[in-house]
Amino acid sequence: MNIFRLLPLLAVVLCTALTNTACSEIGDYFSTIAAEGLFLGVDDPAVATGLGLDAELAAGATASTFLAQARSLDSISENLFSDADSVSITDGITSVELAALGNGLYNVNSNEAPELVYVIGRSYTLEVRDDGELYTAEMLAPPPPILGGVPDAQAGESHAAGTDLAVSLGQQFDNYLVVVVDGSGEITYSNQPETASDYIDWIGSDDVVASVTIPAAAFPAAGTGYIIAIAGVRRASDSAFDNFNPLISNLAMGSTAVSALVTAQ
Repeated sequence: MNIFRLLPLLAVVLCTALTNTACSEIGDYFSTIAAEGLFLGVDDPAVATGLGLDAELAAGATASTFLAQARSLDSISENLFSDADSVSITDGITSVELAALGNGLYNVNSNEAPELVYVIGRSYTLEVRDDGELYTAEMLAPPPPILGGVPDAQAGESHAAGTDLAVSLGQQFDNYLVVVVDGSGEITYSNQPETASDYIDWIGSDDVVASVTIPAAAFPAAGTGYIIAIAGVRRASDSAFDNFNPLISNLAMGSTAVSALVTAQ
């Protein structure tokens, strides 16, 4: 028998002996809706644009989430859905709706919705309405990393093409995202998850990171300029979720720092 069919009954039994607050928290673990959300900002969009990042990568803020029916602990990708009544990100004053893009993905960025902004230290809530129920996940937007170890082209420093680059983040994060773009706008490296399974594998890491090693393949050509964008990402705790299933759901936020380097001739 599928244990997930028994969960609502187990929730009722457990709640008979608990306070309303404790009952609500227990009930979340039996929720049949899961979210895999990510909210990213760019530390200085004007600098990012000036260095040559395209409009999508340099957007001041981007919110995305995958939604799934939480039918089992390991079948998120098989149970994605794209017809929620509404999906939005809010700071308590401004609410911005995410568009359904198919395959369970919902997304919006500040190019499409200028009212979407990422403010360090502000509390943001992912809100999903479906079948008359409200599901929420909330956390504070963390600061960007302070990048160290990137050669300063203006000071005459360069990086050897075809070699790894170690970059310190200035503080600890739960995870990171890296995108490297060459002078023609081509992405030469990215660890950004593209599918729900990729996202779960990425955010599920328990490692704490204070530095990043960008692989040599990101810098293939000599005498070439590259743009490096790194977001230090923090993950919400289980207590941040209300009505979502916290065993399967994840919410992460981070701000992106941008730098540039030149490879040696």
